[in-house]
Amino acid sequence: MSQKVVAEIIGRAAAEPEFMNQLFNDPGKALAGYELDDAEKAMLYGLTPDDFDSMSGQLDKRVSKLKVEDGEGFPFHS
Repeated sequence: MSQKVVAEIIGRAAAEPEFMNQLFNDPGKALAGYELDDAEKAMLYGLTPDDFDSMSGQLDKRVSKLKVEDGEGFPFHS
């Protein structure tokens, strides 16, 4: 399972309420264009709001632990 793609989807849903709504209500459309294996699809198609809260909380913890040197590689660095 590609944690990077799943984290990207969860991060996008956390940042874009319309995408989150689509992910819960029409996951096929929301996930179109993402390269996912069968396990990832099954997990994301069955995602509940509680699951999402848990996953996004874990993502937040990982992002806050990033060690960024000179701001390189960090998408929000200006």
